[in-house]
Parts: sequence; structure tokens; C-alpha cells
Amino acid sequence: MDYREIKFIIDSRLDNLSFIGPVVNKLCSLASLSDIDSYRIELCTVEAVTNSINHAYENRPGNKVEVIFSISSEELVIIVCDNGRKMSEKEQRFLDQENNISLEIQHGDLNNIPERGRGLKIIKSIMDEVRYQSQEDKNCLVMIKKISLLP
Repeated sequence: MDYREIKFIIDSRLDNLSFIGPVVNKLCSLASLSDIDSYRIELCTVEAVTNSINHAYENRPGNKVEVIFSISSEELVIIVCDNGRKMSEKEQRFLDQENNISLEIQHGDLNNIPERGRGLKIIKSIMDEVRYQSQEDKNCLVMIKKISLLP
């Protein structure tokens, strides 16, 4: 299986999200994914990087967040890695559960929309496979989307 891969590293600052999103979106577009799929994959990547910055590094700049973008004719893989705090056991169990996730909001109930805690739900609802790996001091969220590209 022939694939292409690019890796980039950013500093753990939220203002770098404005760089990550458009880069991932453009890479998806160059790989002939639809605008909707490109946007969804961009959203998942930005959510994963945000989690690394907010949770693993507790919003402290000066740390590395690594994003690896790989694509073949059958799947797109995005891996987001950090060297910060590991994902909690509760979050890891959530990733292992089947995809029966509801993101629905009751009509007219805008005051009760949670501000946090929806990122992993969004990622799981869009991607075909999501898993977390932690070895030594490196934590990685692996996101896989099955695709069908013409050769």
C-alpha cells in the first residue's frame, strides 16, 4: 500500500491552532477529499491538538505537539502526540466504547450546552477508528478515516 506522510511540530500555544486547521484542510483537499470531509478531519485534528495543549500541558507554552498526517488510497491517519500528562482512565475507557454517541441538543435549550467535554465525542463520531497509545513519555491519539481515492 503506497502512502504519503508529513509531520509537523508546533509549540503548545492555542494560537497555533489557527495554523494547524488550515494546513490539515489543505492537505485533505490536495488528496481529493470533499470539502465536507476536509473540514471534518480538520475539526478532529484541531480538537485533538487542543486537548494536548489544554489537558496534557495544562495550557503551558514551550512544549511540543506533533501532528503526523498520513494518507493512502484506503485510509487517512492523523496522529497527535505530546509528552505531557497522560489521558485519564475514564477518557481511555470512553475511547474503547462502541460509537453510540449523541451530540444532539434539545431545541431551544442553548443555555445548557456544555462548554467542555465534547471534543472526544466529536472525534469519535467523525472518525472510523480512534485509539490512544502511551509509551514512556509519549502520548498519541491515533485517528483513522477510511477513504476511497482513485489511484
